[in-house]
Amino acid sequence: MKNNQPHSRTYVGASKANTTQTYSQTTRPSRKKTKYARLVLAYVIFIVCSVSALGGGVYLLYRTGLFGNSSRSEGEASSTGLSYISSLATTIATSAPEATTAETTPPTPAGDLTGYTVILDPGHGGWDRGTSYPYNSDKNEEPEITIKIAEILKSELESRGAKVYVTRTEDKYYSLYYRIAETHLICMDIAKERGILPFSAEHEQELRTKLENIKTVNDNSYDKGGMGFMGGTGVGEELRELFEMEYQLKDVVFMSIHINAHYDDNTHEPVNHHGIEVTYVTDDAVNTYEGNPKNQTAGAPVRDPYHGRPNENNLLYCQTLYDTITAGMPELKSNMDKPVYTANWAVTRKIGLVGTLLEYGFISHETDRNILTNDESLKKVCGYVADGIQEYFKQIQ
Repeated sequence: MKNNQPHSRTYVGASKANTTQTYSQTTRPSRKKTKYARLVLAYVIFIVCSVSALGGGVYLLYRTGLFGNSSRSEGEASSTGLSYISSLATTIATSAPEATTAETTPPTPAGDLTGYTVILDPGHGGWDRGTSYPYNSDKNEEPEITIKIAEILKSELESRGAKVYVTRTEDKYYSLYYRIAETHLICMDIAKERGILPFSAEHEQELRTKLENIKTVNDNSYDKGGMGFMGGTGVGEELRELFEMEYQLKDVVFMSIHINAHYDDNTHEPVNHHGIEVTYVTDDAVNTYEGNPKNQTAGAPVRDPYHGRPNENNLLYCQTLYDTITAGMPELKSNMDKPVYTANWAVTRKIGLVGTLLEYGFISHETDRNILTNDESLKKVCGYVADGIQEYFKQIQ
């Protein structure tokens, strides 16, 4: 930094040895030349100062980005030429800053499943261990695999914009009717949020209380209250009301996640069954099942056969899932005669949503087991499952 305070100096014309010499005794130029030299010097100083001031101003403006050359390097910015200075007025006139607006973050593109909902039900848990390999062992157990699939699939579906609910998130026992009651409660919440809940406030609370009681009992027996109003054959009035509400939720699907196994009854050695199986419910299949006296729960009401389920959409959902998954992973193609078929599992029979119980493979088969016990392979499978759900929704639009 320069020191701008005044300071003294020895007169340049005087001899430092002769301190008594006066100004009139030194050799001086003529007054005319001196005046001319001073004028020239003043003019040069004025030009230099003006150029420096203008150049510095331009440089500062340039560094603030007024001229839009913020990409220039420090060295380039410092080398201001005369042509750059001469264009100052034009540049300023054409570079006036525009009105600024607040920066906004562009919205994240909607996923392919935005606006859709999937309810996942990882099978078994707690004391209910389901299948395993080796036979009846504590290794490669179904509850651990199904909950892992649910976690991976939930993440995949959410990455595509879907809303996902999971009925079991830890290794605890939840009865079949606990899961059904939870699904009905989720559907009531969705319908209420959309303003299409068809019940009065009083009746809504009554249904919620009964469903919560089923969850509290957490047992599949009728006499202890574990089935609640959903016990017995046919469909009672309260379950019918829930069905009809759920039929309106065409953008919501249900999936119960399970792992298959097949062992020889005598030797307990694996039987060569493999691949995925996708099951669905229809009115005819349920009525045939419930029409058999051995399938009637003791003490539970026997009602007339019910018709009204989304039979065709249940089939479409399951066939689309099977075709999509096996197209992506041919090794999961089933060697069974009918890998997509009707079944009467309670978790699909007692809800009104389009749904499936999907067996992700046979833990008893080596090829399937290698997929089911490998996280990267499960991620691939879940990707194709999400593709299948996505394709189903496209087809019903």
